[in-house]
Amino acid sequence: MDHLPPGADRVHQTEDGASARVVGGSTDRRARRALVLVAIGVVLVGLLAAAVWVRAGRETGPAAQGGLRPVVERRLPHDPEAFTQGLEVVDGEVIESTGLYGESSVRRWDLDTGRTVDQVDVPQEFFAEGVTALPDGRLVQLTWKEGTAFVRNPDTLAEVGRFDYEGEGWGICMDEPNDRLVMSDGSATLTFRDTDTFAVEGSVDVIDDGGAPVSELNELECVDGRVWANVWQTDTIVVIDPVDGSLDATVDASGLLTEDERAEADVLNGIAALPDGSFLLTGKLWPAAFVVNFEPIEGDR
Repeated sequence: MDHLPPGADRVHQTEDGASARVVGGSTDRRARRALVLVAIGVVLVGLLAAAVWVRAGRETGPAAQGGLRPVVERRLPHDPEAFTQGLEVVDGEVIESTGLYGESSVRRWDLDTGRTVDQVDVPQEFFAEGVTALPDGRLVQLTWKEGTAFVRNPDTLAEVGRFDYEGEGWGICMDEPNDRLVMSDGSATLTFRDTDTFAVEGSVDVIDDGGAPVSELNELECVDGRVWANVWQTDTIVVIDPVDGSLDATVDASGLLTEDERAEADVLNGIAALPDGSFLLTGKLWPAAFVVNFEPIEGDR
């Protein structure tokens, strides 16, 4: 962007134009027009290349041992104004954390009807992120850049304490077999934290079968020693072995919404395990949530 004052810019153009007229005005003007057209062409080619690169990245996704896709068992209504950041099912009810400054909340809704039965707003200076349940039943809710995790009463959703941490908070889940919390920050790194103090106990970098880092890990769900993670800005969920950061599988969750619904919605972001082995999926500003089972993609390795 040009930061020169408008007057200075006009003087420069006038002087350049006068000099050009001495040499040959029409020829110089044609040359300038040609240069402008070339510049526009370069910009358009760059934009097209970037769009192709993004689309290719979303279509191919991380390389893993196998591919899964969701089979919808049930569709539920979901608040289309909810900017979903975290999802957890506790005692048959859904706990959802929603984000955005001035609009963040933690809410409880009925798994049968999708109806919100309780909601507590987050102070306006916080952008809420992922949520999970601690071993003692209390809830922990992250914030994006504020370095604060709210500890909440599971019955009333009221704040009963806070943890402090460094860096960004994106997703979080409770890894019960290893008695630790797993947290994402939008990078390719998962951080392990103590359930009592929130202190860092270790970390692992997530890589795909090709050795490439799997970055922008977002909302998390821990199930049977594996971490299921939404990959931000994609329809992909990856299944991670937290021992070494390798991928067990990837999930192609595209196609859950209709074309018209997608036009009004934001990205996939919300995964919670259900007691019967199925999963609940939704996204930011989605009008629906889906109870799904996962099946292998035919012909996938």
